Amino acid sequence: MCKEFLQGMRGNLILYPEGTRSCDGAMQTFKKGAGLFAVDLEVPVVPAHIEGAHNILAKGKFMPRPGTVTVRFGEPIRFKSNQFDRRWGRGARRTAVELLEQRIHGLSRRPPAGDVIGLPEQSLE
Repeated sequence: MCKEFLQGMRGNLILYPEGTRSCDGAMQTFKKGAGLFAVDLEVPVVPAHIEGAHNILAKGKFMPRPGTVTVRFGEPIRFKSNQFDRRWGRGARRTAVELLEQRIHGLSRRPPAGDVIGLPEQSLE
């Protein structure tokens, strides 16, 4: 059902691979479900890191506070499943989760202060 929705309706599905928010805003270990969607649906997965959401709406809070949220997107990843070998599927799902976790951790690292990525240096003359 999800695959038909994503492909036929050109829809998007947002997954939070940790399953829940942490008490301190730190990234937690990813759950297996992200690998299931990534491998079994064979749709591109775009890793993203959301920074600052914990300060706006911490776990257990119901009223958001003003603040800034930064979202960093990575390059899409496409996983291919092997429908004829169920053992391969489990390993592929685990590998997908590990790769997604690695890519999102990479997105969580900020560039050094003062650097602007992707823009040419401008002269102030």
